Amino acid sequence: MEMLAVDNIYKSFGGKKILKGVSLNINKGEVISVIGPSGSGKSTMLRCLNLLETIDKGRITVEKDCLVYTDDAGKLVYADKKDLRKIRLKLGMVFQNFVLFPHYSVLKNIIDAPVHVAGMNKEEAIEMAMKLLEKVGLADKAEAYPYQLSGGQKQRVAIARALAMKPDILLFDEPTSALDPELTGEVLKVMKELAAEDMTMIVVTHEMNFVREVSDRVIFMDQGLIVEEGSPDEIFQNPKNERTKAFLKNYILVNN
Repeated sequence: MEMLAVDNIYKSFGGKKILKGVSLNINKGEVISVIGPSGSGKSTMLRCLNLLETIDKGRITVEKDCLVYTDDAGKLVYADKKDLRKIRLKLGMVFQNFVLFPHYSVLKNIIDAPVHVAGMNKEEAIEMAMKLLEKVGLADKAEAYPYQLSGGQKQRVAIARALAMKPDILLFDEPTSALDPELTGEVLKVMKELAAEDMTMIVVTHEMNFVREVSDRVIFMDQGLIVEEGSPDEIFQNPKNERTKAFLKNYILVNN
């Protein structure tokens, strides 16, 4: 079952073209890792999918619901407000810098959106939040505040918060880039467990071991385009595009 279809999307900032015609699809339970150099458009693509940025041209469909399309006159048409809200709830987002509310406890960070956005009963939301905290190994941190947590713990809370809205697709924007290597493992472990549970995921990351071990498909972006995609074996063992080869070669040199 196709969960997400992105067709020829473009995005510019201040006249600078960031996305230059990006197309991809993702099926239910699939894990797609997006790799490439900084500035290649990876994070911008995710932000366009989650309505944090608007596109300039193209089409995005989430589970057969059209989020946005370009009409015959070249005008961009977004779904109406009610449908946008419904579509957006299907997509969860985990940011590289956690984006937790500093004045809320861990528990309140997780239950706030389910209660106030999704209309969930507060007691039910608390029960669900505690199960999610147990899932990410932080059941003892429910009453803690973000400043009392390590970076890895904050990111695991952020994952629990995203899961609390019961999204069909999880988007990860470089979820370990703000963490030191020791804490990175905590977060990747949770992400691997989600992948094993067939969570549909798009992961922008520089964690190549995760990409090789967990991805169903790897997408390599450069200068606003998807220049190559394939299985982890195809991308890492036999890349066909020269830019992909150079990127992976440089990555291996830097990390060895």
